[in-house]
Amino acid sequence: MVKIRSKYDPKFVEFLKGIGAKWDSKSRMWDVPESRVKDVEAKVKELNVQGFELVRASEEATSKEAEGVIRMRLSEDGRFVLVSVNLLAFSEDVKQMLDGKRRSVRFRVLPPRRSV
Repeated sequence: MVKIRSKYDPKFVEFLKGIGAKWDSKSRMWDVPESRVKDVEAKVKELNVQGFELVRASEEATSKEAEGVIRMRLSEDGRFVLVSVNLLAFSEDVKQMLDGKRRSVRFRVLPPRRSV
């Protein structure tokens, strides 16, 4: 299962219901079968659905501030993909760069934490 979030669009909601998606009031997202993801993405483009975000089950277990998570979503006008990346760097390295004592800092993207 994947979770879907978007701004409210009655045609998109009707489509989601039609493919067997279920509303999860706790997460305020739609649960959609993995096998229907391509259909959902096509419908998002067709209807120009705003604020679309797709979250896979492995990402759901981590918080938005979790280390090593890369999230992508369509911009409101659907022309761009917005990417947010949680990066890790030593705070002392960043401080030295901000103070002008370093010219660069190495960042890493850690793999998502796995829930047991």
